[in-house]
This record gives sequence, C-alpha cells and structure tokens, in this order.
Amino acid sequence: MDNWVFRHNEDDTVRYTLGNLGENNLICIGINPSTATPEKLDKTVKGVREIARLNGYDGWLMLNVYPQRDTYPENIHEEEEQDIISLNQAAIREVLSSYRFKDVWAAWGNEITRRPFLMNCLRGLVECFGDQYSWLHYGSLTATGNPRHPSRMPYNESFRRFDIYKYLENY
Repeated sequence: MDNWVFRHNEDDTVRYTLGNLGENNLICIGINPSTATPEKLDKTVKGVREIARLNGYDGWLMLNVYPQRDTYPENIHEEEEQDIISLNQAAIREVLSSYRFKDVWAAWGNEITRRPFLMNCLRGLVECFGDQYSWLHYGSLTATGNPRHPSRMPYNESFRRFDIYKYLENY
C-alpha cells in the first residue's frame, strides 16, 4: 500500500492530514500533529498504523483537533489561530469527500483541556463529519472521560463505541 495523503503548509509548521489509505480506512483524531511525515513516522503514527492493522483496517488517516505541528502539546499556541483552524477544517472536508471512511477513532487524550479553545476546535471538526460516521475510542477512557491517546495504549485493547455528541454536551 502506497497511497499517501499528506497535506501541510509551506513552512511545515502546520499539518492537516497524514495517512496511507486502502479500501477499509480508519481515521484517528489526535490533539495536534507531530513532525511525522510519510518518510519518517513517529511513535504515535506508527502506533496508529499498527492498531489499525490489528483491527482489520488496511489504511489509516491521522487528523488533529488543532493543526499546529509540535512534538509537545504544551507548546500549542496560547491563543487560537483562526486561519489554520479554517484551513484544517477545509482539508478535512476535502479528504472526507475524496476517500471512503466509516470509522473515526477519538484519540486526543486529556490534552484537549490544555487550551480553552481546543474544545471549540473539536466541535468544528465534528461538524465536518456529520452523522454518517461511527465514532470509537480504543481501550478505556481516561479518569476525566477523555478518549486515550494512541501513544499510551497497548496493542491488545479493543475499540468501543464513543458517543461524540454526548461527550461534547458534557464540555
């Protein structure tokens, strides 16, 4: 399989999409993208790829609540940058209309609470999907009810349904 979907900005400070797609694809939504590229996957993206494979998916796509690239979520902008949020949502809409997907893996962890604007970014992202997708989380939720991040998950867990709308009502 070599059907890479990789979209980022010109100076490489923002990544919108990263994935290698097949016929049965899993979307994973993290909090913010690392510096991973198709040529150099990091631990998180390798974990997403492996968990997808072990669960019967032949392709995967990594998206993020906020598209600023940084290995450390604590370095996310203090204030939201609306232009990159809008471009992120546009890139997500484009990839959703160009490829077949059905399952969405919520995987942003407790980092969603790091900045007040991140939950609003998630709401906007969820609107891009509409209601024709199945939302999942992998393993158990965190103590505060957030879906766990893939880098902190063993491969022997399983996917469970995730009610994204109920989750958003609680925040």
